[in-house]
Amino acid sequence: MVRDSPSPDDPSRGLLLFRASRLEALLDPLQTLLDVTWPDNILSPQTVIAAHAGMRQWLNDELAQRAGATGISANLDIVLSSTWIDRLAQTHLRHKAVSLPRYQRQHLRWAVHAALGTIAQVPGLSDPRLVAYLGEQSAVDVGTNANLARRRFQLADRLARLYTQYLVYRPDWLRAWEQGQDAAAVPVTGDATLQATERQLLAPLWRRLAAVLGPHRGVAVTELSHVLGNASSSLPAVHLFGISHLPPAELALLRSYARRGLVALYAPDPCREYWGGISNSRTQLRQYQADEAHRIEAAGERDYWVEQGHPLLARWGRMGQHFFCALADGEVREDVRHRGDEPARPGNRLHRVQHSIRQLQPGLLAVNLSDATVAAQELADASLRIHACHTRLRELEVLRDALLDAMTPRPDCAPIAAAEMVVMAPDIAAYLPLIAAVFGPPGDSRALLPYHLADVAVARNHPLFTTFLRLLELPSARISTPEVMDLLAIAEVGQRFAIDADDRDRLHEWLARSRVAWGLDGASRARFDVPAITEHTFAWAMDRLIAGYVMADASHADRDGRVQLADGCELAPLNGVHGPSAEALGALDRVLQEIQAWCDLGNATRRATQWAHELDVRMHAMLRIDTSDSAARDAWQVLTATVHGLIGEPQIVDEDPELHFSVVRALLAERLQAVPEQQRFLLGGITFCGMVPQRAIPFKLIAVLGLNDGEFPRATSDGGLDLMARLRRVGDRDVRSDDRYLFLETLMSARERLHLSYLGEDVKDGTTLNPAAPLAELIAELDRHATLARDDSTRPWQVHHPLQPFDARYFDGTDARLFSYCSAFAQMHGAGQGAALTPFVDARESAPTPLPALLPLAPLPLADVLAYYKDPARFVLARKLSLRLDALADSGLREEEPLSESVERIDNVTRRLFFDEALAQWPQGDWQPERAPAWLRLTGLLPPGRAGEQAWARERDAVNALLHALRQAPGFAGDSAPTASHQDIDVLITHDPPQHYRVVGRVEPVFALGDQNTGGMQLLRAYPPSDKGLRCEADLDFRERVPVFLEWALLRLATARGDLPLPALRVLLLVKDVDPPWQRGIQRWDDALLVADENRRAVMLAELQARVARLLRWWHEAQYRVLWYFPKTSWKAAQWLADAPTPELRAAQVREAAAIATAWFDPWRGTGEREYSPGYNRLFAGERRFTAGEPELDLLLQFAGELDRCITLPDPGLPDPREVSA
Repeated sequence: MVRDSPSPDDPSRGLLLFRASRLEALLDPLQTLLDVTWPDNILSPQTVIAAHAGMRQWLNDELAQRAGATGISANLDIVLSSTWIDRLAQTHLRHKAVSLPRYQRQHLRWAVHAALGTIAQVPGLSDPRLVAYLGEQSAVDVGTNANLARRRFQLADRLARLYTQYLVYRPDWLRAWEQGQDAAAVPVTGDATLQATERQLLAPLWRRLAAVLGPHRGVAVTELSHVLGNASSSLPAVHLFGISHLPPAELALLRSYARRGLVALYAPDPCREYWGGISNSRTQLRQYQADEAHRIEAAGERDYWVEQGHPLLARWGRMGQHFFCALADGEVREDVRHRGDEPARPGNRLHRVQHSIRQLQPGLLAVNLSDATVAAQELADASLRIHACHTRLRELEVLRDALLDAMTPRPDCAPIAAAEMVVMAPDIAAYLPLIAAVFGPPGDSRALLPYHLADVAVARNHPLFTTFLRLLELPSARISTPEVMDLLAIAEVGQRFAIDADDRDRLHEWLARSRVAWGLDGASRARFDVPAITEHTFAWAMDRLIAGYVMADASHADRDGRVQLADGCELAPLNGVHGPSAEALGALDRVLQEIQAWCDLGNATRRATQWAHELDVRMHAMLRIDTSDSAARDAWQVLTATVHGLIGEPQIVDEDPELHFSVVRALLAERLQAVPEQQRFLLGGITFCGMVPQRAIPFKLIAVLGLNDGEFPRATSDGGLDLMARLRRVGDRDVRSDDRYLFLETLMSARERLHLSYLGEDVKDGTTLNPAAPLAELIAELDRHATLARDDSTRPWQVHHPLQPFDARYFDGTDARLFSYCSAFAQMHGAGQGAALTPFVDARESAPTPLPALLPLAPLPLADVLAYYKDPARFVLARKLSLRLDALADSGLREEEPLSESVERIDNVTRRLFFDEALAQWPQGDWQPERAPAWLRLTGLLPPGRAGEQAWARERDAVNALLHALRQAPGFAGDSAPTASHQDIDVLITHDPPQHYRVVGRVEPVFALGDQNTGGMQLLRAYPPSDKGLRCEADLDFRERVPVFLEWALLRLATARGDLPLPALRVLLLVKDVDPPWQRGIQRWDDALLVADENRRAVMLAELQARVARLLRWWHEAQYRVLWYFPKTSWKAAQWLADAPTPELRAAQVREAAAIATAWFDPWRGTGEREYSPGYNRLFAGERRFTAGEPELDLLLQFAGELDRCITLPDPGLPDPREVSA
């Protein structure tokens, strides 16, 4: 029977059923009945039961819109079914309903928890698995106690979940168990494990709970049905809207209510026909129910389906089928189907699928793709598309383009507004961190795609919740330096301890220099089964910092030495801890004390009331909110209520349990990671939410992400304890059936577009991944009616997206399904209005325009010039363009103490030992001190323990190798220890008109050459040996050579202005070579200068000044033009040029030339100068490889050759074949 409205004959009682495949079509009969079923008391509200909180909000909005500008929709009490039943129980059962809250899971689990603590006192509770699982507490092993405490709570929570489910779906089992019938669920011939679970665990434990807690919901609903059915007076009408499932007991309650009042049920039904065994014949219906029960028993825990006139209904519709069967098997006064479900001509793919289900005609899916016109239409049809992507981020990027496409006006269809769109996912939490990266911040009404988030965990609503969760994790954390600095960066922590950004920067510097790694002290390290050493812990670092603060006014020698404490311990004070920021040191100490207090809670066991008080104290001691921030105030109130919920939950069942901290942490994390019940839905704009049963609200565009195999339908685990999962009945509800029916409801709720997305290809190797089972079934059904093979890749309804959003296929127009609304990507491919994007650093040489002049005689720091030649890409990008990669670089904060049997090269320990320690004892034999100096031994430079001893031995050997090389060199043959000094320079270079350079700086260390009275000097440079011994001179690249040459040349020019005779100036590089050619050339050139006459000396000095001017001009030029110079790679290029000086020789040494590209980047090892951290070289050069054929290789070779010739001095007795002109 198809009618628009209910019969008004007798609206006072009976069960009315209104069905429609479109939810909005049910609003008409609801509004009509609301108008004719006013309660006797005009002030009493009309009761409407909504299927879900989200549907309640939608229904309220829709009724208000229907009332129009002149009407009003008010005095409606829209509630959930559980709330309505509780109210009925309070009204009709009065004091008998008091115990109902005790059986809610969050309260019931504490009663179960208490019973599990006294297993021996619960008669019949004899399951041997309980004793094995819960174990016995240990007086020694705190880790075991924590694990057992968590197990007990987890088991109590799981059992409470089962019992609350049985209260709704198996009240007959519970009644039987209460009466001592332990074999009520599992038959005598049933599975032995299930029998033991029922008789030795579930039944006796339930008897104990029922005896302690009183009457439960199952008893209340049964008694309430009896009271309502026998009521003498009429009951007010009640309306149930959007309900697609009701447990048998609640349906029976509604039937009883319908005997004394009107019950109107407005149910979304996907099919207008009798489907899946549903018919108007009571005999056929009973036979179907019996057959279905046999099928369920035979399937066990497996999925099953029976053809129901439509394959998709058979696979997705079982839950709805059982519900409508249950409705049909009873007294229904009227069953009304909305006329909008009459046959209609489908206009697109989405409507074809919907109409085929609505009319129970799979043939409506048929499409002839062999017809070119039809195939083109199908390809352009965006009403139903299935998108296969590589990552969740790509799913969101594809979705963004699809939403923008739907909002674009077209002649054949109106644009879809943002408020008419919803985006769902089975696991929306997996997408929450990525949504803002693609769509911007939520709640921005000015955005192109405004949106809001629903079904978001409490912890994501304010950073304060995340901070609290981090504090709860401190007892199990290593307490590393980055973790502490992250805590200090939290606004609430900073306000509590008065630490601002400047203080954090200073503390960051101090902690980095202190070399603290992790652990509060040795005892905290011992918790992780490692030696309880204090080195590299915060206690050790704080001792160094405080000693440095106390000794800030001491002499330099005292500050750099060691301090011996009264207990015999030694420590090395840390320099530089002074000034106003030293107050931050006290704040850091207080923070560490609070962290210690949190860590001390980790092994504690206390009662719930004590935990609430302790955590409240710890929160106030660690955090202080900004009271002017309303969001922070609200978050603090929620956080405080969450903590005090530790008392409220067990208090309902009269418990104050003793809880281990691990259980408390799990409880609080559960509450903060849960979705709040009062979270708003449909706030305007696009709604991002989870997939929730019975919340299938109609939208013009519905998008579903994450329909991946293994993730949907979702699965649950009961640990083998759930009898209901193995002994199923008709009308039962389970997660997998819920999800399949939810997919069906989602498909039927889309009005114009349905966007389905899944991860269809592995991002690493391109392996094909399967979609979720319901999505695969939809694809298969569409393929079958288009006569496509399973492996046919031409299906128009499925789109396989490229890995990258800037792929050319999005812009070439070859596939209408691939498009992009990103103008920047379009410009990369020559599309759009703008020009193509240029590389970050253009490879083309700039026009030879004059360089900007430096300020006349402005001092040029020598350190700046040396910085460029040591790390050119970093200097140009960071110093000149202010582009820094500090966030990618190592922060300097350590998380691990040194563990290898060597010191870190970056610390230059060998060089410091050589210059500061070993040379001071010259000219003794081998340098063999008994122990390492204090600055090495007490500062954390050496690894602790045996590894430190071996590292110290290696350093001694390395220093002795340098000493041995020094003894072989001229100039250090005296008996006195050489003394290092420095030389300040201020040199004017005028050999590059019109630009003059005034270079200022300091050259150090500088040693006297031979007898100190001669005035001669040496630049001694030591290069720590590797495992293969001292380095050869040829191994020194431009990073080492250019600074040495520049320092020597400037010092030579500075000393040449003095009186004659000129002092000798040598360069001594401690290398393996007996007669190193490069430094030999410098020495011979200098010897020739010393004996040259005035004219020759002037020529030689002018030539040297020209070389320096060339180096300075390149430094200047690099800041305005691209110079392809990288120290290591350029040195390889220079070596190749030296070995093959002519084009003919270079052509014959192609293989040797490959060493240049390998020095830059070795693709097999992933190493090379390009990969140096933090990435300046790669950013500067991009993807250039400097291989044969690249123009940049020629430029690199050209500059390398010029640089090599510039710093290589010719033999003054021979003609200079490589004369350098300024």
